[in-house]
Amino acid sequence: MFHIELEKIVAYNKSAIFPICILGMFLVYFFCTTEYSEENYQTIHASFMGSIFITMLIMGIARIVNITIMSFVMYLSYYIINSLRYTYGEDYIFSAGYNIWSALILPNILLTYFIFSKKAMHKFWSVFLIFLLLQTFGIEHLQKQSIDADSYYFYKHIGMFNYPALIIALFSILILLIHYIRKGKILGAGTLFSVVSIFLGIYYSDNIYAYSLFFLSSSLILLISSIYYLYYTKNKDEELGIANCKTYIREAESKYPLKYSISLLYIDEYDRLNKRFGARKMLLLKKMFLERIRSIDSSIEIYNYKLDAIILAFMNMTAPECYEKAENIRRIIARSIFVFNENNNLQLTVSQCVSEKKRSDANALVVLNRAEENLQKACKFTHNITIKS
Repeated sequence: MFHIELEKIVAYNKSAIFPICILGMFLVYFFCTTEYSEENYQTIHASFMGSIFITMLIMGIARIVNITIMSFVMYLSYYIINSLRYTYGEDYIFSAGYNIWSALILPNILLTYFIFSKKAMHKFWSVFLIFLLLQTFGIEHLQKQSIDADSYYFYKHIGMFNYPALIIALFSILILLIHYIRKGKILGAGTLFSVVSIFLGIYYSDNIYAYSLFFLSSSLILLISSIYYLYYTKNKDEELGIANCKTYIREAESKYPLKYSISLLYIDEYDRLNKRFGARKMLLLKKMFLERIRSIDSSIEIYNYKLDAIILAFMNMTAPECYEKAENIRRIIARSIFVFNENNNLQLTVSQCVSEKKRSDANALVVLNRAEENLQKACKFTHNITIKS
């Protein structure tokens, strides 16, 4: 258990290293610089516009909807507050538009991150954009009602936050922090520190250079985290930290010897277990499951295939040789006890199909598909088996 927690801490450090470094550099620069020129401001402003556009473009192409719309929310917020500063000058802090929008920025980002992290929700991005536009129209209407410093809610400020906006902002950051501690994902780290940068930008928004500087920091954190996420997940499963199926296909074509075999291994009754224990414990179970396989034979190449399936690759082995190895793994797992805590001990079984690379196979995907097809047929009748295709 200690090993798993240590692995989790290392993974967290990897996912947060870029956001922490970027935010740290901007904080040092901000507190060490006493004078800003107009040229510096224009450079910072142009850099923000460029980085936020690149982030939207890259994540839009990659179809990571939550980060794409989050970037748009950041741009919209930057534009609205700059417009209010231009319209009201130093009195912008007492305008209804600023006070309401400063309270809505972080909740909007929070909603974007969580709602559109679900694949099925990408269809509703246009609805969310309409929701943002309705917010701007509502603020414009309130602005015309001459809500100013005499309003009870907008009168007292900490930094450039009125009290309600500050509470909402801190609550939003706390939610993202808890989420990141629980999940430790790359985009979770990027979103958390990006939101912290926006918070600092709003807090110091009376200084136009600080405002633009921290929004630039936010956009760069999101951009670098997004690029790192795309690079990492191209080769590995983010949650398990092992190579994915795409890596198996690529490595099988470029690195594997002419003779190799694979075992496609499914955890039996995974859906029932998932309903009973939940996704978080099933992730922990799969990590313990992988550790058990590595302890049996460290030479096996392991790839994540699906939530309930992995690929085991055996170099320089025929199907009969691979079958013996795979069957030994199945028996040991069936006898093993996986311990979540004092009250949750679990025994499970696996079903697997061994498939050997044949001369007639065009590529590694054919080997995998053959194992999948044969295993699905066999599992209609029984489980806890090892078969050959």
